[in-house]
Amino acid sequence: MKLPKISFKLPKVKIYGIDVIKNFLFFTFFIIISLLILAFVISPAINSFKKAKKSYYQTKYALDITTKEYKEKMLELKKLKNTNRKILNALKRDFNKQNFKLFASKYMSISSIKEINSTVYKKDFIKTTYILIAKIKSPKNFYDLIDGLKNYKTLLRIYFPIDFIKNKENIDLTLKLEHYKLKAAQNADVKAH
Repeated sequence: MKLPKISFKLPKVKIYGIDVIKNFLFFTFFIIISLLILAFVISPAINSFKKAKKSYYQTKYALDITTKEYKEKMLELKKLKNTNRKILNALKRDFNKQNFKLFASKYMSISSIKEINSTVYKKDFIKTTYILIAKIKSPKNFYDLIDGLKNYKTLLRIYFPIDFIKNKENIDLTLKLEHYKLKAAQNADVKAH
């Protein structure tokens, strides 16, 4: 048995010489191809854009939080630097024997200041030890010197025990004096900020 031939013929509708049905089919075919291109080519790009956008906003959020924390820490650091400016400046200065003798002349008569040694103290500081020999009129002068040291321009510490020896009208005084200073690398770092 033979199958009958089925032929499908499109009707021809022409307006001003243009076949309307063929044009409609080509237009429909063009729309379908365009949608397929959108689905298979542009859609993955849109998905990757959405992922990148989400990642961007997560990163931006983390950056904003970190920036806020950084600004808060910088404000706190500036407040601490302003509060402790006197101590920071004192840690940058070298000990000047003549200047100290002039400062201490209100309290005592210094006959000698001798450097004993210089060592690193807690990794960041240099501690220099001096032996000071002086004469004072009364122990009150010594305690006035200790009170006055908090206003001196370098960071000094008087190390106990202190030798007081009565000598006629005066008291001979021998004590250990320690000067603290930032190490050179730290000092340069502090100046940079």
